[in-house]
Amino acid sequence: MNHSEADIALVEKYFDSELNDAELKNFTMRMESDENFKSLVEQEKVLIAAVRYEGAVSSLKYLEDLEVKLEKETPLRLSSAPTKWYYYAAAAVVGITVVVAVFMNNFRNQPDELFQAYFTPYPNMFEPTTRSSESTDSKRKDAFQAYEQGDYQKAATLFEDLLKDNKEAGIVLLLGNSNLILGNVEEAKANFIALDKDFDELDMQAKWYLSLCYLKSGETEKARAILKELGDTEISYATKARELLDKVK
Repeated sequence: MNHSEADIALVEKYFDSELNDAELKNFTMRMESDENFKSLVEQEKVLIAAVRYEGAVSSLKYLEDLEVKLEKETPLRLSSAPTKWYYYAAAAVVGITVVVAVFMNNFRNQPDELFQAYFTPYPNMFEPTTRSSESTDSKRKDAFQAYEQGDYQKAATLFEDLLKDNKEAGIVLLLGNSNLILGNVEEAKANFIALDKDFDELDMQAKWYLSLCYLKSGETEKARAILKELGDTEISYATKARELLDKVK
């Protein structure tokens, strides 16, 4: 299938770590909803890995040939006292070998990239309700509005204040999302664990976002355990959980 030049440019900028916040948000939304775009990302990922691997292998081959050439040209000196060039070539061969091995291993295991591809902020589906206190009602409205407008720092602060007065599952979920977006991963973990443990609703959402927290922090075994649990169910997150589980190493 043909892909637009804009999509290809977006994917290339993603792999070059050149996306701004708006572009990254667009990228993650496309990965979530557009199978053709996701296919393009996978194709580019394989292509980039192949190109980089081939380049590393070519460099390794060049240095190995250089090593052989130096041995042939200065056999007596190399047998007793190697020249600096020989040391450099030998060290470079070892170095390139390590780089190739590390690169290929990292390419297979990219928890942060997987997090970026699968994380989408939970939509605000919780309408502010009427409260006995007018100030509390205003704070709820401001909190939801800040979340919808992408002002997650303000939203998190307001959500925390609201939870002091009344524990609500929806607010805990949105607070966890806000913290995760802000990079407060440990706080987000605590939010989702509390949501799963203390409430009778939104537990599947709590597990899904908790698995992404573990992925973000590099705790892949914990992420895999939750993804497997979700994948064994018939809920809406099951398909995504099974798909992500296959990619988490």
